Amino acid sequence: MSNQITSTRILNVFPGQSEGTRLVLASECEPDGQSVLVLRQENFSPHVGWFVQSRVVMENDQATALKMTLTSNLMGSNAGSSKEPASNHVASKRTADPSSQPRLKICAAIAG
Repeated sequence: MSNQITSTRILNVFPGQSEGTRLVLASECEPDGQSVLVLRQENFSPHVGWFVQSRVVMENDQATALKMTLTSNLMGSNAGSSKEPASNHVASKRTADPSSQPRLKICAAIAG
């Protein structure tokens, strides 16, 4: 796979635990026209702005499986025993102590 990207469309930006970190979900188009879903861990430097710390390309099957996992966990029995909609359940968890919440960690080696 080529490292050249012809275009990028940012789908969402998730703030990190500290002010200078974030996770970016983007769709990148490669020179051959293939579109890939990418998760980028970015850090901020006052000298250079936001820069990519690590990058994970998700294959179509992985993206589909991730969507199914997140959807089933939000809508299924793992969302809790309350009768409230999953969106309300997720919002109420955001206000709880973050250290008590499960965290999704995505790690990638930086290619040299």
